Amino acid sequence: MVLRFDARDVSGFKLLFSLAIMYGLMSFVVHSVIYTKFIKPLGIDAPLDRFSEARAVEHVRVLSHDIGNRQEGHPGLREAAEYIKAQLERMKERAGSNIRIEIEENVVSGSFAMLFLGHGISFDYRNLTNILMRISSIDSKHSDPSVLVNAHFDTTLGSPGAADCGSCVASLLEIARIIIDSGWVPPRPIILLFNGAEESFLLGANGFMRTHKWRDSIGAFINVEATGTGGLDVVCQSGPGSWPSYVYAQSAIYPMANSAAQDIFPVIPGDTDYRMFSQDYGSIPGLDIIFLFGGYHYHASSDTVDRLLPGSMQARGDNLYSMVKAFAESSKLKNDHERESLGDAHDYNDEQAVFFDYLTWFMIFYSRRIALMLHSIPIAIFLIMPFLLRMMNYGLYCCFVTLYDFVKGMILHATGIMLAIIFPVIFSILRLLFSSYGMNWFANPYLAFLMFTPISLIGLLIPRTVFRVLPLSQDVSILKTSKEALSDEARFWGAFGFYALLTLAYLLAGFTGGFLTFFASASMLLAWISFYLSINFCGHQSVSCKISQTP
Repeated sequence: MVLRFDARDVSGFKLLFSLAIMYGLMSFVVHSVIYTKFIKPLGIDAPLDRFSEARAVEHVRVLSHDIGNRQEGHPGLREAAEYIKAQLERMKERAGSNIRIEIEENVVSGSFAMLFLGHGISFDYRNLTNILMRISSIDSKHSDPSVLVNAHFDTTLGSPGAADCGSCVASLLEIARIIIDSGWVPPRPIILLFNGAEESFLLGANGFMRTHKWRDSIGAFINVEATGTGGLDVVCQSGPGSWPSYVYAQSAIYPMANSAAQDIFPVIPGDTDYRMFSQDYGSIPGLDIIFLFGGYHYHASSDTVDRLLPGSMQARGDNLYSMVKAFAESSKLKNDHERESLGDAHDYNDEQAVFFDYLTWFMIFYSRRIALMLHSIPIAIFLIMPFLLRMMNYGLYCCFVTLYDFVKGMILHATGIMLAIIFPVIFSILRLLFSSYGMNWFANPYLAFLMFTPISLIGLLIPRTVFRVLPLSQDVSILKTSKEALSDEARFWGAFGFYALLTLAYLLAGFTGGFLTFFASASMLLAWISFYLSINFCGHQSVSCKISQTP
């Protein structure tokens, strides 16, 4: 038995090899992006008007290594507050005469109730320490709209807190240094809040929002957090309205944001200070920006300075400084009184926009009104396609029968997607019967890929294996096309219809992450157009192998 390949087969193998190289390069690019390998950290000797990761890391080293544990009741928390205040006082000494620097050690006490994970919880707290710095022009007033940047310097028990949130505090200290050393005079005041009690249910931010004299002047805020040791510094929450995310889209040097994160974050069993500023006590427009990668060090003893991913703090710092300037220079920055006066007429009360970055190179941002039109196109194409394919030659009845087959393909694809989700869940439960390490894959992401991806693919392929040829309602003799070809057509447009329907349903439900399924359906449409054109101009190209018997 001899395998013989003709010129078309060789061309097909060349295409497959080219695709393998292309996907390999794409994987390399994506890995470099999510781990910020393309960003070069600036050293200690970097220009004074640039954010320097090396300078920021020195602050992290002092907080996490020299001071260490920083919990309420532990002396390390007081040492950290004194260190932060001392650094700010040094900066104040070298500030120019055209800039006003105010530094406060604010001791807060109070009580409040909150709903957390569906349970009502009450808190009473006393003598918690926040450190604040307000940077403004010499002629500014306390009622002027200001920009707040918040980070917490406390840690969980047993964790040195290098990433969470020594890296956040260090970023703010370096931002303060840049503003003062660069000579930039902010047109609106900048308030830096170093709060000493975030890990204990957001008490520091609560104390600031309930008692401090500057709270009503805040026109926008940026909350900096970490649930990992670096990588993408993702905007996980933004609002109210679309203005904060629009400012981010316009100003971020390395944009790392997508509106789908806002749909996912509310189901995560946790919270950040963003809640206090934007929801519980302020309705202030703002952003919640969080390190995501290296989550296995989160709240652990391994959250040390040497675990920080190089380039991550540099990207955060460059973005943060650019955003602070953009918010401070925005004509839409309003204090609490001005926002209440404007009411529904102001942009703060518009609906959430759809936005996402492309490999941190640029941002795509469009309003919900545009999304309603844009995200409705795929489902309209799905409904029209049977008529475009059959109307001219086979009549109206055949169009509806074709649409019926497309719906069958949609149901089959939806079944595959559900099985692709259910099978890994069942596998993860069953493996607990044989292993005491329930989440060993969390510290080794490649294990998650090896364990769950094959299982998911099995679930996805089961419907196609069971129904090799889709049960068709179309008459093969009339269409003069094979059952296999019609079945493949119905599967393709059924999958397209599934993503098109999901895109529209996602948007109508009030979510903003429908761009994911929108671009999935758009990519499928482009692939179909390319295939259709290639068939018309080049004919069918197949990778086939001719087998012949030899004596």
